[in-house]
Amino acid sequence: MPSARRRDASVPPAGAQALYDDAMWADAVVRCANAGRGTAPALTVQPLRDRPGALLGGRCDLDTRPILSATLGVLTRIPGPVVHLDLSAVTFLDTAAVAALVQANATVTGQGRRLLLHHPPYSLRKVVELFPDECAALEVAA
Repeated sequence: MPSARRRDASVPPAGAQALYDDAMWADAVVRCANAGRGTAPALTVQPLRDRPGALLGGRCDLDTRPILSATLGVLTRIPGPVVHLDLSAVTFLDTAAVAALVQANATVTGQGRRLLLHHPPYSLRKVVELFPDECAALEVAA
């Protein structure tokens, strides 16, 4: 397990030693952002400071699929019984993005843990209505 100390000698919030490994987050996001057409990514990712997980912002569609994929890959490796994904700043999720969330949820569930979604956008709720059986495993915070 990585040290609780960051390269800048600061200590992350309690219980977040491996969660906010700067190299892991930076590698996942920068690699994907640089794979684009040279423009700023339309999807941003920030680690949550108060609990294990991430805050997404922007659109989850064909153009941002590599960033979402990398983010979900990192999220599934965050330790702890519950991993949180705050979608409050997401404006749109296409069906492939919802399918990626379902797959990430299956991965976390297979590890005996939970993926908890917060503040889902309208587009996620509509996809869940269209595909209730496929999306039944997604857990949304009250």
